[in-house]
Order: sequence, then structure tokens, then C-alpha cells
Amino acid sequence: MRKETGLKSLGAVLIICGTALLAPELASAQSKVQDLAAEAGSLNENSIATIELPLLAGWYQGRLVHYISTDMSDQGMARQTATNYVPRLRHALRPPVPGQPSAVDRVYKFPNFNQGSVFPSAPQPAGYANASTEYTPLWVVYMVNWLPGATPRVLRSEEEVLDAEEKKLVSIQATDIVVNCPILFALKDGKLQDLRIHIQRP
Repeated sequence: MRKETGLKSLGAVLIICGTALLAPELASAQSKVQDLAAEAGSLNENSIATIELPLLAGWYQGRLVHYISTDMSDQGMARQTATNYVPRLRHALRPPVPGQPSAVDRVYKFPNFNQGSVFPSAPQPAGYANASTEYTPLWVVYMVNWLPGATPRVLRSEEEVLDAEEKKLVSIQATDIVVNCPILFALKDGKLQDLRIHIQRP
């Protein structure tokens, strides 16, 4: 049971993304941004255009799901993942009102082990026909660390995470970091209608 107490990429592509902009990289990055701004300047409300973002892999009830990250309430994490820093997302963590659902759910990340994040809910199916009332694209981050003496393994569901905690194999630490990570695709539940996936081959 719950106690109230690694982003992994598929190798999908970005137009401009990657690492944080450090001083030595700023000049070339600025020129890329200027080029993109010039190109975007030709857009208008009638333009038909697409964008590309990294597609990330995670787990929901033992099944792979894929999602994007766009906004985070923690500036360090936003810098690390090249996403928007949005301090106001923390307001989503206001104390719950009895009888009213929360706008956020947990997402489990693994700082000391390389695996995808674990989600407790997902759209079923993806798109306008979603019937899951549990799903939300807003998540509060819980850090899961394997404890000394435990043999790390991939955990594929919230149940497996909580079971590992009960067996004292991992520790789970709540944070006040809220992230906007909509799930776009799962093998069982399909994808958003206009989503196109391009996988980079080695």
C-alpha cells in the first residue's frame, strides 16, 4: 500500500534540445535559436507545422509507455532535461480537499539505477476516448533509491515499487517537484491520433 511520505530516452529527436546551455556553448546555441526564430517567424495561424521532442520510456502496470517532458517546477531538473522551468506548478500540491480528486499523481524516478520512470496511471486508450479517471499528465516526483545490499532490477509497476519498499530493498522519498509529462503512447492503449514516431537507428 502507498505511504504518504531515470529518464530513459528512446533516441527520438529534437529540433533544438540536448544539454543545458553552458557558457562555452552559448554562442553556437544562440545562433541556432536565431535560425529557429527566423524560421518560426514565418508561422501564422494558418500554418501547418510539426515539432519534434525526445520520446521517453517508462512503465505502467508492467507495460512500456512513452511520454514527453515539457515543464518542471524544479529549476535544476528543468536545466538537466532541457524543459521549461515553471515554479507555479508547485501550487498543484495544495492540500487535498476530502471528496475531491487531486490534479497530480505520483511518478517514481530512480536516481541510483538506470531505468524508466514508473507511472501509476495512463490514458486508456490514448486520445479523446480515454476512459481512465485516474490519469493526469501532472506528476509529483518520488525518488526511489536501491538500498545497500539489495540487487537492483527493473521495477515495472507501482505495485512492484511499493513491494520493494515493504521488503526494505528500496527507500522512497517524496519531493515537492511537479512535472508535466503527458503519456502519448502505449502498445496496449494506442497513441494520440496525430502522433508520429521516428526512431533513430544506430
